[in-house]
Amino acid sequence: MRIFSSMKIIRISLLLISAIILATSCTVQKVAVGNYNEVECEKKLLTREKEISLFWELIPIRNVEKKIDVKNYEKVKKRGFFDTVVFYGTAGIFSFHTVRIYVKECPSE
Repeated sequence: MRIFSSMKIIRISLLLISAIILATSCTVQKVAVGNYNEVECEKKLLTREKEISLFWELIPIRNVEKKIDVKNYEKVKKRGFFDTVVFYGTAGIFSFHTVRIYVKECPSE
């Protein structure tokens, strides 16, 4: 009898841990820089890279915004499933985010 109750506790614990990881991997942060929202042109993906930081995102190691040379863009920052597993697996010491930079491209006349 005792084996079945401990197995049940383990299953519930694993289910809760996986639910927390999946729920937190769905967070998305969008930031418009410059007059990105005012331009009426077609949205185009400029780059998709990983941002890396240490110690609960206090020390940035790789920042995508430093690599680009545009003034008006939208930064979409998301923690995917792999990023969440690494974050919780290392207790927040390593933090990864998938970042997409979008620009608006107007057709030249």
